[in-house]
Amino acid sequence: MATTKAERVAPWKQEVVDELLELLGHYPVVGILDISELPALQFQQVRQKLRGEAEIIVSKNTLMLLALKRVAEKDPKLSELANFLIGQSALIFSKMNPFRLSKFLRDNRISAPAKPGSKSLSDIIIPAGETDFAPGPVVAELQRVGIKARIQAGKVVILQDCPLLKEGDVISKEISDILAKFGIMPLELGMKLRAAYEDGMMVSGEVLEIDEKQVIAQFHEASVSALNLALNVNYPTSMTITLMIVKASVSAQNLALNAHLPVPQVMPVLLARSRAEMLGLAVAVGTKDPHALDEELRTMLGVAPPAEPKLEEKPKEEPKPEKAEETKPEKPGAEKAEAPEAKPEAKAEEKPPEEKPKEG
Repeated sequence: MATTKAERVAPWKQEVVDELLELLGHYPVVGILDISELPALQFQQVRQKLRGEAEIIVSKNTLMLLALKRVAEKDPKLSELANFLIGQSALIFSKMNPFRLSKFLRDNRISAPAKPGSKSLSDIIIPAGETDFAPGPVVAELQRVGIKARIQAGKVVILQDCPLLKEGDVISKEISDILAKFGIMPLELGMKLRAAYEDGMMVSGEVLEIDEKQVIAQFHEASVSALNLALNVNYPTSMTITLMIVKASVSAQNLALNAHLPVPQVMPVLLARSRAEMLGLAVAVGTKDPHALDEELRTMLGVAPPAEPKLEEKPKEEPKPEKAEETKPEKPGAEKAEAPEAKPEAKAEEKPPEEKPKEG
C-alpha cells in the first residue's frame, strides 16, 4: 500500500512546524532575521540577552515558509514575510515594538576583525606617530598599502595620517592584515531585522533602521513650526492660549505707552520716561549755561556748582616820598636847642597902612 505525502514527512519536521504555528499565534510581532556571517558564540550571546523579551527559532527556510503559509490562511498579510526568507535566516517572535526590537539588535552588535572581500562600514584613518612594531618587514608591509613609514630611533614611525579605507570600500588581504596588526576591527557582527509584522502591517528593515537623534530633532522642529503657525494666525489651543494672552498684554501696554495714556499699568514707565527726558534737557541746558540749573538739578545730575567770577582789584598807589625840610647848619659850639613845637601861626589881620600926617 502506497504511503501519502503527509505520512512521509519526518516527525521532527512536523514538530518544528507545530512549534512555529504556536509561536505565530502567541506573539503579536514576527520578524525575519539575517544571521549570515554571525559566529555561533555571538549568536548565543545575543540570544541570551533577548531571553524574556523575544524567542529566536532557527530552522530550514522550507519549514518556516510552510508555517507562514498555514498561518496566512487566517492573516494573509503574514505571507509577505516569505519574501524575506533568503539565505541564512531565522524567525524572531516578540512582544516588543518592531522599532524597539530593531534598535535592541543594533545595540548588541559586536566589532569584528576585517575579512578579505568584506566592505568597510566607515572611514578608517591610520594616524601619524610612533608605533609598537619592532623594526623589520612590517615597514615594507605598511608602505605596500600606502602608509608612509620608516624606522627612527629603533621604532617604526608613521610619518603622516593615511586614509586607509573609505566607507563601502572592499577590504583586501593586505589591508586586513595591517588592520589586524593595529587592532582595528572595522566590521560589526550581529542580527539584522530584514522585515517585521505587527497588527496587519508589514515594515521593511530599511524603515526600521532609523536614526533616533535625527527623528527627535525632526519632531522638535515640526513642533516649533506648528506653534509659530498657530501664534501667527491667532489660533487658540492649550499650547498657544497662554502665549497669546501674554502677547496681547504686551501689545496693549505698548499702545498705552505710545499714546501716553495714564493708566496704572504704564504710569511708572511714563514717569520714568518723563524724568529721563527732563534730565536730558537739563544736561543740554547746563552745558550751555551752568547758571541756569538750580541746586536740586545740579545734585540730581552730580554737577558741581559754577565758580563765582572774581572781581578785578585796582592796583594800589604807592605813597609818594615826603620832601625833607631844609635845615641850616648850626654854629660850632652852639648847643642844639630843642625846637619848640610848631604852632600854626595865626594870620595877622591885615590893617590898612596908616596914613602919615601931612605937614603944615
